[in-house]
Amino acid sequence: MVRFLKYVGLILTTAAFAGVLVLMLWSVGLGFGSLLVLLVLGAVYTWMLFAFVHYRACRQEELLQVLAAAAEAQAPLAPALLAYVHDRPHGGLRELWVGLILFFIVPGYYWIWYSNSNYDRKVERLARLLEEGHSLPEALALTPGVTSRETRLAVALGQDTGQLGACLKALRNPARARLATLWLELVPRFTYPLFLLLVINGVLTFWLLYLTPRFQRLFAEFKTALPVETQRAMDLGHFALAYSWVLVLAVPVLAVLLVLLLVSPGFRWYFPGVGRLYRTYVCSQILQALAFLLQTGRPAPQALAVLAADGGFVGAARRRLHAVRRRVERGEPLADSLRRGRVLPRSMAPLLHSAERVGNVPWAMAELGDLLAARLARRAQRLGLLLFPVPVVGAGVLVGVIILGVFMPLITIINELAQ
Repeated sequence: MVRFLKYVGLILTTAAFAGVLVLMLWSVGLGFGSLLVLLVLGAVYTWMLFAFVHYRACRQEELLQVLAAAAEAQAPLAPALLAYVHDRPHGGLRELWVGLILFFIVPGYYWIWYSNSNYDRKVERLARLLEEGHSLPEALALTPGVTSRETRLAVALGQDTGQLGACLKALRNPARARLATLWLELVPRFTYPLFLLLVINGVLTFWLLYLTPRFQRLFAEFKTALPVETQRAMDLGHFALAYSWVLVLAVPVLAVLLVLLLVSPGFRWYFPGVGRLYRTYVCSQILQALAFLLQTGRPAPQALAVLAADGGFVGAARRRLHAVRRRVERGEPLADSLRRGRVLPRSMAPLLHSAERVGNVPWAMAELGDLLAARLARRAQRLGLLLFPVPVVGAGVLVGVIILGVFMPLITIINELAQ
C-alpha cells in the first residue's frame, strides 16, 4: 500500500510539474521558441532516463560481484552487503547536492521516492531480509530492481544445487557480461537519428514559416525568381509540414515501444527483429544453466523440469523447455531434443552429439552457450554499425539541401547588387 501511494504521489507531482510548465509556455505563446524549449527538455529528460538505466545496470553488476565474492569465500551474505553499502559515499553534504539536483528533475522526487527507494536502500533491505532468515532467492524476489533477471536465475540455480559461488561466477563470464550491457550502446545509436530528424524538422519549419515569405517578397521586388535550390528546399519544407503529424505520433509510439522492449521479456520475444536476437540470448542462457545442472549430476529430464519451472525465463521459453523434457523422457537424444525444441541451433547439434558419445555433455553445452552469447554480441554490434550510418547519411543529405536552399537566395542577392 505504501509503495502504491508513493507511485501515486510521484505521478501526481510529475503531472503537476508538467502542467505548470505547459501553462508557462502557453502564457508566452506556443511559438517556435516554446516548441524548441519543449524539444530541449524532452532531450534532457531522455538523456537523464538513459543515464539512470545505465547507472542501475552498473550497480547491479557491482552487487553481482559482491555476491559472487562472498559466496566463493563462503562468507555471510548480509554482512558483506552491509559492508558494501557502508563503503559507498555518504554524508549530509552529498545528500544536499543530490536533493538539489533531483529537485530540478521533478520537484518532490527526492523526498517522495529517492530518499527511501534508492539503490543503497534496496541493498540494505536485502541484507535485512537475509538477517531475518529469508533465503537469497526469496529476498531478491521481495526486493525488485536490486538485481537483473539473469542474476536471479543464477541465484535460484545456485541455491538449488548448493553451488552458489560457482553459478554466480559462471554468470560473470566476459562474453555474457558484455552481452548484458550491449543494449546500452545500441539504444543511443538508434535514438540519435530520430532526435536529429526532430531538430532538422524544427529548423526547416522555422525557415519555411518565418524566413521564406521575406525572401519571396524580396525577390518579387527584384523581379527575380527564387533559385531552384530554394524551391526544392521549400517543397521539402511543405512536405515536412504536411506530414509533421506522423513525426509527432512517431515519437510517443517509439518511446512506448522502447519502454516495452526494456521492461517486458514477452514483448521482446515476439517483436520482429529484436525477438530473433532475444531468443538467441535466452537459448544461450538455457544452455549455460542446463550445463551447470548436468554438471551437478542432475538427470537431463529433471534439469529441464527445474529450468521450465523457474520464473526467470519468459513463458514461451518455458514451453519450449517442457517440450524438450517430454522428448527426452520418450528416449530421444538430448541434442536432437534441443534442436527440435528450437533451443540448440542446427549447426551446433553435431558437437553435442559427439559430446554425448564421449560423456562430456556439460562442458560442451557450457561452451555452446558461451559461443551463442559471443556470436549474438558480434551480430548485434555489426547490425548497429551497419544500420547507424544510413539515417545519419540521410540526415546529412537533408541538411545539405536545406543549407543550399537557405544560402542560395543570399548569394543571388549579392550577385544582383554587385552588378
